[in-house]
Amino acid sequence: MAVDFKALNKFDQGALIAGALAFVLSFFERYVSASIGSFTVGANAWHSYATLGVLLVIVSTAVVAAKAFAKESLPAEVPWNLVAVATAGVGTVLIVLRALTVSGASVGWSGWLLFVATIALTAFTALAFKESGEKLPDLNKGNDAPPAA
Repeated sequence: MAVDFKALNKFDQGALIAGALAFVLSFFERYVSASIGSFTVGANAWHSYATLGVLLVIVSTAVVAAKAFAKESLPAEVPWNLVAVATAGVGTVLIVLRALTVSGASVGWSGWLLFVATIALTAFTALAFKESGEKLPDLNKGNDAPPAA
């Protein structure tokens, strides 16, 4: 069954666009850049632990896409909106931290745009989570008794 993109809710639309944009921006060689003499060299976001961040952003976008286009094939007991928020948030933090901690380099133009795209992805997934009414899992379930002394 085909789903029209315009029929999706605005948060899923925004998350899909931000995730696709983040994926494309991760390949530009100005994520971080450094000047060596009269030359400027750059690197893309597929280095060090920013790679894990980009992969988490891709997972988040894939979860949103699966939730939007193939919801009936996903297990109902999994909080998919929470998964999307968590992977987008951790991915964003890793991407930003890696760019800001590269020794001798500064954040390039594609790095700043990548920050905006991943932050937008995180915001859209958080808004979709809030709108869905999903609750955070109760990790303390069954542990009502105080610990023994």
